[in-house]
Amino acid sequence: MKHIFLIGCISSILLFSCAKDHKIGPLTPIAPDYVLPQGNAPKEANDKIQQLYDNYGSYFLYVFTQKDFEWMQSAGGSASRIDTAVLGDPAYTGDMLNFLNDIWLKFLPEDFKKEQGIPYRVLMADTIKQYRTGYPPGREYLYFDFKIVGKSITFAGMNASLRTMTPAQKVEKKNTLTAAIWNYYISNNILDIPAEFYTISNYTAAAPATPINAANPANVEAYREKGFLPSSYNAVSGAPFEWHNGTYSWTTAKSNDINSFILNITQRTDAQIAPYLTYPLIKEKFDILVNYYKTKYRIDVRAIANATY
Repeated sequence: MKHIFLIGCISSILLFSCAKDHKIGPLTPIAPDYVLPQGNAPKEANDKIQQLYDNYGSYFLYVFTQKDFEWMQSAGGSASRIDTAVLGDPAYTGDMLNFLNDIWLKFLPEDFKKEQGIPYRVLMADTIKQYRTGYPPGREYLYFDFKIVGKSITFAGMNASLRTMTPAQKVEKKNTLTAAIWNYYISNNILDIPAEFYTISNYTAAAPATPINAANPANVEAYREKGFLPSSYNAVSGAPFEWHNGTYSWTTAKSNDINSFILNITQRTDAQIAPYLTYPLIKEKFDILVNYYKTKYRIDVRAIANATY
């Protein structure tokens, strides 16, 4: 029986090997995801977009579909919150590219941009809005400066406002978008956090006393002495807001701490951060991060924070 089985196997092999050969046709080229130039933006802008793709493999798009913008989001019932991108006027494409370079790209080294420093798709829109049911006309939409979906970032603002933006408004917009971009980098492990950062402050100690505000200066002082920075600042008054505000916030102290430091190292100027650096633990953690990103990634976070226009 063993001999019969062997013969059967050999016969099968010979049968398939003797079958008539078919020539393999020419390989079908894989079409690019998008064809450049896209449309009737000024030639200089289209040329710049082509150069960005050639250099970094990233598409900067001003003509795109809702599917391109929101490909991970499912449309539900009438009450679903659906974000919509409104395309910008191509006449402002060059202005938008210059803006993104001024507040973002010029601070990144070439090797970082060629690796993962620029997402695969950068969509440039006039507006990003979210419909809300039950609101009166004129208030039914929420508006956003950016939208991150997977390996894609959409930036709003490709319109005439780019040509009338004041220096202060540009700094404010830079800070908003810098926060989004760095969150994208860290969430996608494009940038990491030095382990040394977490060895300075004691996260297992008893939670700092609250409330931590101007009405309780002793609590603020103790909080700073432990090495903790504000997590945000009032856009009008500049007053600080602290991330620790109760028992629960202390359970996520490590993530709250690093998030607050990333904000401060990338957004607060030397003059704004100087008072906090008089606290030894804050200065130690601040210096660890600044030196780490400059040494490992060649990103000067203080140049980002101090940029003026």
